Amino acid sequence: MLHRQILVLIFSILIFMPFSIKALPPPSPAGGGMLRLDEKHDFVATAEAWFPDEQFEGLTAEAWIYYEEPPIPGAFWSIIGQEGRFNLIIHGNRNTLGAWGYAEGAAGSLTSGGASLPTKKWVHVTAIYDAGAGMGFNGKGGNWCCPGGHLIKSDKPLRIGGIVPQNLNRSHFVGDNMKVQGYIDEVRISNLVRYVGPEWEVPKEKFEVDEHTISLWHFNEAPGSILFKDASDNGYDLWRSGVWAVEAQRKLTTTWGTIKQSSQ
Repeated sequence: MLHRQILVLIFSILIFMPFSIKALPPPSPAGGGMLRLDEKHDFVATAEAWFPDEQFEGLTAEAWIYYEEPPIPGAFWSIIGQEGRFNLIIHGNRNTLGAWGYAEGAAGSLTSGGASLPTKKWVHVTAIYDAGAGMGFNGKGGNWCCPGGHLIKSDKPLRIGGIVPQNLNRSHFVGDNMKVQGYIDEVRISNLVRYVGPEWEVPKEKFEVDEHTISLWHFNEAPGSILFKDASDNGYDLWRSGVWAVEAQRKLTTTWGTIKQSSQ
């Protein structure tokens, strides 16, 4: 009797499992793990300001992304961004990439357009800044405007996914921000213009750290992780939803205070 009950339980689990577990997409061309983003797992962010005092003359933010449906018309998704400095988004009106960057002494530049992004497929996307802003995907992109100068400083964390607040007094995307529904892999940010349009070779393997890499995340951590390590020497690790970063910092401060008191 007991054996029969166990068999019935196992059979029931096997029947309902396909309906309760969401199938993962295949690995990206870079291989390894991936970061899931949805309403529950909305973004990851640095615990502190990301390069707050740097004045970048060139910057390239790139990633592999996978999503099943584009944002609705009149809305957009944020892929990579830092409030007040730069952002790479998917625009719902035409399902295309958009990018902005705030240059010193200018209101900022905004670009959006080009061919529609494919869904249910891994796509290599890039945001390219040379004071102005440009973007591209799968080896093709538009020219960025107004080269020269540098991006302004920002004392905000860097976010991947989620919503990046925007200053309404500056150039910004029109429409409602929405949370990304999909997956991101291999995010790399470099302190130069790494790709020159209108066409370039798409990376075929995982990104490696070189002299121009200032942040790199492979997202190979185990499922359920709240911390994602920066593979560069700069140590800008990412924390799930930003909440964990604050809690970890609080615990670290408390622990350090206890150690100091005990040593006195």
